[in-house]
Amino acid sequence: MSRGEPERVAAFEANHAAIIARTLRWADSAAARGDYRRAVHWVKTVGDLGHELPAEYAVKRDMWLNAIERDPPARD
Repeated sequence: MSRGEPERVAAFEANHAAIIARTLRWADSAAARGDYRRAVHWVKTVGDLGHELPAEYAVKRDMWLNAIERDPPARD
């Protein structure tokens, strides 16, 4: 490992963690507005980034999906 490599790895990991945290905040914010589809989208994004979903958000995702099923969008 080259000199400075541990610092770069640590910086990358910290940045990645910040991105995940921000994405989960966006999910919470969307859900607070009642936009459960957008909330589920943000939770899916966490998985797309290769990160395991925290258990708390797996529960929230399931609640949001249930809310979507109970109140489907109106069809034109």
